[in-house]
Amino acid sequence: MSKRLHVTIQAGEISEQIVEVAESATYEDLLDKLNINQETVLVLNEGNAVPLDGAVNSDRLTILKVVTGG
Repeated sequence: MSKRLHVTIQAGEISEQIVEVAESATYEDLLDKLNINQETVLVLNEGNAVPLDGAVNSDRLTILKVVTGG
């Protein structure tokens, strides 16, 4: 069984896509599927950061690229 997610990626510009993941998928699994390094982003559910090892429990997510520098 799988579920469809509407994912908004904010990394300089904003892109949106629909992604299918397994019912038991974690946020880490989602980032792996999208080829996104989990150390460079925050995953947000309704504006709140979620633990990457948690189960995906929403059908709408935002992935926010974290920018650092000096």
